[in-house]
Amino acid sequence: AAVGTSAGAVDTRLFVGPKSIDLLKSIHTANGQSLDDVVSFGWWGWVAKPMFLVLRFFVTHGIPNWGWAILVLTAILNLAMLPTRFMMMKSSLKMQRIQPQIEAIKAKYAKYARTDPRRQEMNKEMFDLQRKEGVNMFGSCLPMLLQYPLLIGFYEMLEKAIALRQAHWLWLPDLSAPDPLRILPVFVIVSMFLSQFFTPSPGMDQRQQRMMAFMMPVFFGFIMWNLGSGVCLYWAGSNLIGVAQQLAINRSSMGREMRALAAKRAAKKAGKTINARR
Repeated sequence: AAVGTSAGAVDTRLFVGPKSIDLLKSIHTANGQSLDDVVSFGWWGWVAKPMFLVLRFFVTHGIPNWGWAILVLTAILNLAMLPTRFMMMKSSLKMQRIQPQIEAIKAKYAKYARTDPRRQEMNKEMFDLQRKEGVNMFGSCLPMLLQYPLLIGFYEMLEKAIALRQAHWLWLPDLSAPDPLRILPVFVIVSMFLSQFFTPSPGMDQRQQRMMAFMMPVFFGFIMWNLGSGVCLYWAGSNLIGVAQQLAINRSSMGREMRALAAKRAAKKAGKTINARR
């Protein structure tokens, strides 16, 4: 075909068709390079593309449904992150053990205003105590922080991978489109509330804890309302597995000790409240 010049003819090859990775991988340029790199998963491709390749492997090797493949991958990822839950519980237990000392330090500086420079000494004493006892303030956030890249990766994968379009699962006609019945977003809210409810939060004010238990699930449910149902399926499945794991951990010796410390602290606070009223 003559392209942009009257001096002669230029031959070129064009591909017109769906951006299917399998199809693009079978087509090569003149220098032998395949076209599969045309499908870009964006900044989060380092998460999204491997997840897609794993899902495709599941679908072509015994799980002939993308929805069930997503749930299998969800279970594998949650099992892989189980050690982080134990780290979170250990950090929470250490925090509960030193809570009386933390409260003693706060009481020591309670007479000073928040703007008083001596408040910095209180923060330093608390930090030194936590460092001495091996308490990691961010240990309880680790599982959630690890979940975010996976969640974004699922979103990017559903946006870019054409193989999941029109892929059905049970009542879901298209895993790349929102749940038409909105069952999964509601399940995300309920399962996330249960996860927040069963996960210990030592040192957190009860009002703040109740607010987090309700606000976070509603916030994520709102986000999931119009997202692809494949993302919701992953998040709902992850929450359900997380609740089961947390219940099992709560029944362990570590979990029983945490409940005993929490009950002791609650009884102490209740006694103080009664005395104050009298």
